[in-house]
Amino acid sequence: MDITSEGLRTLAAVVQGGTFDAAADALHITPSAVSQRMKALEASVGRVLVQRTKPARATPDGEVLLRLAAQWDLLRREAESALLGHPEALAADPRDVPRMHLPVAANADSISIWLLPVVAEIQRRHPVAVEVLRDDESHSTGFLRSGQAVGAVTSDPIPVRGCAAIALGAMRYLPVASTDFIETWLPDGLRAADLARAPMVAFDRKDTIQTDLLNRLTRRHVDPPITYVPASVEYHRAVELGAGWGAVPAAQITPALAAGTVRTLGNHHVDIQLYWQYWKLESPIVNDLTELVVAGAKQFLI
Repeated sequence: MDITSEGLRTLAAVVQGGTFDAAADALHITPSAVSQRMKALEASVGRVLVQRTKPARATPDGEVLLRLAAQWDLLRREAESALLGHPEALAADPRDVPRMHLPVAANADSISIWLLPVVAEIQRRHPVAVEVLRDDESHSTGFLRSGQAVGAVTSDPIPVRGCAAIALGAMRYLPVASTDFIETWLPDGLRAADLARAPMVAFDRKDTIQTDLLNRLTRRHVDPPITYVPASVEYHRAVELGAGWGAVPAAQITPALAAGTVRTLGNHHVDIQLYWQYWKLESPIVNDLTELVVAGAKQFLI
């Protein structure tokens, strides 16, 4: 099996661009050359790596090599820095130092509550430009499988192939609603009949926290009207304003609870265990990023 860096770059360009023509433009070669490189790579590994659709998509085997391509690019850039000297020392003005693309994935609540200081610090320590990719914590490992992220905050404890996993702690969610909302919709407590018609706020259609809570509260399936607010800060503001009841991270809703603008619905809560999954590489940047993620999460997770 002969996997060349040229073949990996071509595969990445095809999937990123969506077509062989776009990959040709990115690589400054002809579409015919792209096709020949892809055929050679697929013949070498004995697998179909790209679905020839519009846009082109990686097959599961192709995703393995996409991850390898991204890892190779990171290690290559770090090796260049080690051989040529730190780029900061070579630039007359440190602001002119080229920055390496560093993609990480996380759920919206982690981004809002504790991840942004990590992003700022890793950019102070290394010449990188971080791209934060957002998805539900139960889906964020998809970015690792496809090679789109070097690490991901996830609720999945099983490491993606080629990755390691570290437990970060649990994010606690409290079911809350405004006082007016409770008096209007739930005046007699958490009765199943009232919860079935009381408006509920969910983050998006992947968000199952509220549904899980409903099942625990009512012990049967109910189907309340749902308002979707797919942004972390705006989500808890919508709950505080009375758009519906919702499960909000304790770290976000504590001030509103103290001020009395919202109340908890009973003594219930949901703890979502989070993990940091990251490429298992001897990479100073990934190692530093991992240390910062673990330290940052400790301040807010239980």
